[in-house]
Amino acid sequence: MRWSIKTILLTLLLLAGCSNNVNRAFYEGFKSQSDGYKTPNERLTSPPAPSYDVYKKERDSLKKTDPAVEY
Repeated sequence: MRWSIKTILLTLLLLAGCSNNVNRAFYEGFKSQSDGYKTPNERLTSPPAPSYDVYKKERDSLKKTDPAVEY
């Protein structure tokens, strides 16, 4: 019993360490998918989505200004 709990906790810690890469991959994949659904005219006229680094910086600044809001 104790061995399985330790194994589960270790697995969760390892996955938590990889979360930044997972978040980046999810954001980039969603951005690519959204760009794929745009028409050629929309691609020419709409501004491109920000990179993950810009998105994360804006998100972190919003968290600091209003900590009660969950993003």
